[in-house]
Amino acid sequence: MSHTQRIRCMPFGGVGEFGKNMMVYALGNDAVIVDCGMGFPAPGQHGVDLVIPDIAALREMGLTLHALLLTHGHEDHIGGVPFILPLLGNIPAYGTPVTLALVQSKLTEHHIKADLRPLDVDRAIPVGPFSVESIPVTHSIMDAVSIAIHTPLGIIVHTGDFRFDPSPVDGRATPLERFSRLGDQGVVLLASDSTNATRSGSCPSERSVAPALTQAISGCTGKVIVTTFSSNMFRIQQIIDAACANGRSVALAGRSLEKNVSITRDLERLNIPGGSLIDIKQIDALPDRELLIIATGSQGEWRAALTRIAQNKFTGLRLHAGDLVIFSSSSIPGNERVVAGLFNHIYRRGARILHAGQAHLHVSGHAQAHELKMMMQLTRPRYFYPVHGEYRNLVEHQSLAIAAGIPFKRTILAENGQSVVFDRNKIRHGDTFHAGAVFVDGASRDELDDMVLRDRRMLADDGLISVTVVLNRQEGTLFMPPELIARGVLHEDMSDDVLTQAGEELTRFIEQQDQESLADLEQTREEIRLWLRRWCKRRLKRRPMVLPVVVEV
Repeated sequence: MSHTQRIRCMPFGGVGEFGKNMMVYALGNDAVIVDCGMGFPAPGQHGVDLVIPDIAALREMGLTLHALLLTHGHEDHIGGVPFILPLLGNIPAYGTPVTLALVQSKLTEHHIKADLRPLDVDRAIPVGPFSVESIPVTHSIMDAVSIAIHTPLGIIVHTGDFRFDPSPVDGRATPLERFSRLGDQGVVLLASDSTNATRSGSCPSERSVAPALTQAISGCTGKVIVTTFSSNMFRIQQIIDAACANGRSVALAGRSLEKNVSITRDLERLNIPGGSLIDIKQIDALPDRELLIIATGSQGEWRAALTRIAQNKFTGLRLHAGDLVIFSSSSIPGNERVVAGLFNHIYRRGARILHAGQAHLHVSGHAQAHELKMMMQLTRPRYFYPVHGEYRNLVEHQSLAIAAGIPFKRTILAENGQSVVFDRNKIRHGDTFHAGAVFVDGASRDELDDMVLRDRRMLADDGLISVTVVLNRQEGTLFMPPELIARGVLHEDMSDDVLTQAGEELTRFIEQQDQESLADLEQTREEIRLWLRRWCKRRLKRRPMVLPVVVEV
């Protein structure tokens, strides 16, 4: 069979995990990429700020890459662009206005020039041998789209993150007839968002949050602080509207929030009444009852504005009794303990908290079971491929597809690094490939390898011992006793005795070495490192990092 008569789907991220979404679709050697996201570090990945897809395998596949297609502007879909796009040969990146504005901001920050092109939601555009169509969908960020890739085998519909909101805040409703028309034309593959596949029913409209916000604000006599995801301009719009309805001015706390508000205002997508938005440095001029602050940090991020406010470390802003902090968000799985700690800090300041568990203050941006089935029924795909989610989400989504009438043999589960191949007759697993992660140090923006992370874990878990050994060059003997310094290894009241004992035993070890061996400083340094590691393991039951310094005088 000719390779041009089959299509390969290659997930480099976002399938079997949440975050760093990146999918490659290839027809023969012609390919397009959908999304280029980032993930967040797991516990133990010390000093890592970003996790991006490892595309080493992609660069070895010999594909002709025609474009990067972006579904929307969330970090897990565009966060990897500044790092990966320069490695892809300056291919054009397509997106809707808000998405491209967010990408451009990132590229400018990294001093990168790129070929950014608009995705027209009203017409298809040619991309290599493909024709690409974008369909507006509702999500928790403006300008989200699903991507339809027209191929000789039929249409691939890659939903991106989506939901069906019948009354979106900006009036940009999803044109369901567009998906139905694609189904009429022949959808060969539906690759669909699995994030909320485990949740039944449909997600409430974003507009449904507004009454609860307005009521909560009206009942507060002090200042109000509302925290939400900084990219959710629909929620920001409703918070601003609720503040104005209660006679409050609005201030923004957090760089990412300020940037996103600026971008959407410039695009005339955010409606802020004149005079209602004030600088955070001017809040002292207003009484608390006339003030509402929107702050970043709903997940308890230690550098975010809300965390600093809760710990009385935000310049010019203090929480007091009578103040209200509203969490118009949900906790990302795994963040519950951190968020609980943030709650404690806020309560210690005397303020009250209102969160989504107490009032209708948040709705998800992802389709739930009923909406996911609706997408299947509209597009009527030949093959179904669940993406965007952990393995449990993929399995539940596959079950929904079978319940919706898609035969089991026409569905497939494949995680990162496992290609999917289909033609007109069947869908199957193809070759595996390396689809790991690249760790990026936030301060330097340098890529970190596994050795660096291993060292950081070792330092965090077992500490560090440095040892300085000075040798007499002429005689090949110790010039002075070894000097040991420990950090994070020993209790303060035991460190002197233990290090003295280690130094004495190390002295005897060195004195047993012959002069020829000691003359090789590299070998001596390694022997000392191994000896001290073994000594610590035997005596202390720990494995600290050992840094030996050997010099001759």
